[in-house]
Amino acid sequence: MREWLYRASGAKAGSEATRELAEGYGFICRSAFAEAAKEQMIANVGRVDFGDVIHLYFVDDGGGRSLGAFRLVGPNRHPHAEYFAGAVPKTRLRRVAEGPLQAQLRAQEGYEPDPRLHEFCGWPVVAEDRLSPSYVRDMFPGRNSLVPL
Repeated sequence: MREWLYRASGAKAGSEATRELAEGYGFICRSAFAEAAKEQMIANVGRVDFGDVIHLYFVDDGGGRSLGAFRLVGPNRHPHAEYFAGAVPKTRLRRVAEGPLQAQLRAQEGYEPDPRLHEFCGWPVVAEDRLSPSYVRDMFPGRNSLVPL
């Protein structure tokens, strides 16, 4: 089991939408690829595994704050397995199946499908009862949004 720090920002959706997905749907939205033309995955996405804990942060002009800690689970261990379809190869990311989660992502301004896969994808998660480290900008070197703790 590893622990990860994941930084979401207002570049996509706001903090309340991000929190609602994580807490209400058990989902952290994450694309596998940054650009459709590139075959290289986003840094560290393929290293996150079942059982790992993701400390989710939201960063905007006001700074950064924790949205909570979440454990990555397979759809069979998620309270709503029906939200998820097939896996994204070489990752634990899951494609989002048609249904309430996909409808929420389509309705929410800012979320877009993975540019290469043309589908919404991300991690199925369950909330963990633990505190996340306080946000410090230096926890995320360079432009990385996902780093090991």
